[in-house]
Amino acid sequence: MNDDRLDDPLLHQYRREPDPRFARSLRERLRRAERRQGISRPVMRALATACGIGVVVALFAIPSVRVSAQALLDLFRVRRFAAVQFDEARFEALRSADQDQGLLVFDRKETIRDAGPPRYVPTRDAASPEAGFAVSEPSYLPEGLRADSMFIQGEGEMRFTVSEAKLRSLLDRLDVKGVTVPSGLDGHWVEVRKPAVVMQKFRSKRRHAVLIQAKSPEVSIPAGWDVEQLGEIGLRALGLNSTEARRIAKATDWRNTLLVPVPLDVTTFRQVTVQGNSGLLITTKGETGPDGNHREGTMLMWTSGDRVYCLRGTLSAREVMLMAESLPS
Repeated sequence: MNDDRLDDPLLHQYRREPDPRFARSLRERLRRAERRQGISRPVMRALATACGIGVVVALFAIPSVRVSAQALLDLFRVRRFAAVQFDEARFEALRSADQDQGLLVFDRKETIRDAGPPRYVPTRDAASPEAGFAVSEPSYLPEGLRADSMFIQGEGEMRFTVSEAKLRSLLDRLDVKGVTVPSGLDGHWVEVRKPAVVMQKFRSKRRHAVLIQAKSPEVSIPAGWDVEQLGEIGLRALGLNSTEARRIAKATDWRNTLLVPVPLDVTTFRQVTVQGNSGLLITTKGETGPDGNHREGTMLMWTSGDRVYCLRGTLSAREVMLMAESLPS
């Protein structure tokens, strides 16, 4: 219903900009609320990277790469997830550096295809043609949980150029010592393609879950780049010492593994098997809600064929695993 009184000029003369102290207070309250929901923001950002809900590109977190007829690019494809612990304070330092430096370690950014915002779709049958695959739905739901709504976000594509100077500046700002930035990075394009992503929400009175599924995101990098060396630099940027960063970089098959940064305060994380496929299960401590019930947060990431799945929510690890196992294979 339109109410012309809302456009009354007399009201506009009383309009004032909000007190900046209120804005700061509100941001802090929202941050605390996000932490109480079980999955902390760094984990959520890692989830977004892995599942393609908005592409968060970093030299140490390369998803997969499409096959090219031109032998100009190194090729990768995600087959498994692995966790690496880090201090949440380091994540805040990286976020602060990103705000100050713009693209962090990239010079230029070009959007080739805008994914647009997520859009509501009524059914799986309606989502499947746009997603490019048959959208799956779990046959098992924990007691009380019901399918709530479904959304799809379209394909997105962008590219970045790397700056050696920005990478050195970032390492200096983080006080990372003993790292040599390789030459030959400047001006080369890193191309990122995010396939369509389907998000299905489930709810009960007190709990919720989200199932995310998509084809694997794709990243193309110039041939000849030493991915192991770049991975080691990224791990140092996350706060790992030189010995541990080198060990993990050497032990990681960068062409099929996506490292997921996990805050130190996470209760558990472990490798699991979902329908015969490798997965990563992360369970956070959670907090006691107003009703006195303790709600832990759980996130499961796995791949099957060319598909990437993420299932997260205020559910137990057992419930999340049962939901994932009940998806059509």
